[in-house]
Amino acid sequence: MKKVMFVLLALFLYMLPQTVSAHAVLTASDPGQGDIVRESLDAFTLTFNSDVEDVVETKVTVDGQTFSTEPATVDGTTINVPLAQEMINGDYALSYKVISADGHEVGNTVSFTAEGLTTNDDEDVQSAEKSDQNLKVNEQEQTAAEKTNEEEEGSNTGFITTGLVVIILLCAGVLFFGYRKKD
Repeated sequence: MKKVMFVLLALFLYMLPQTVSAHAVLTASDPGQGDIVRESLDAFTLTFNSDVEDVVETKVTVDGQTFSTEPATVDGTTINVPLAQEMINGDYALSYKVISADGHEVGNTVSFTAEGLTTNDDEDVQSAEKSDQNLKVNEQEQTAAEKTNEEEEGSNTGFITTGLVVIILLCAGVLFFGYRKKD
């Protein structure tokens, strides 16, 4: 009887909530999803809602062809992907895989277009407008990311609750049948 109670206690302690970290979620990028870039950039930037431990892979393609980049660097929640060559007009896809602070690998692709690329400072006004648009889109993406994290936390709570109910029922059964045999 004591062995059974010890096993049930060990199961109960194992099922207690442990520290849970949510996966890193992309909250901003420069250029942003769907942006039209009109001035060549030196690097692409990805910003996440939590720290990133490491970059597994970054890959940039233009119209399906590989585009040269330097190795990506991590600075807390930000990843910088320096370009090894001047941007060209076309449809870009920036694919990434990173390791979140919680140890999970996450990845996705940011798509944008480069049209009529210039290197003139006359484009500063358009660049400022683009930044404002990026900010609005990034706020929407962050709200969606927070909602996703809340949904993930809710699913963990259901699992824990189910485990606790099962353990309580097992304890009640052991106690019931243990006392029943003594009578």
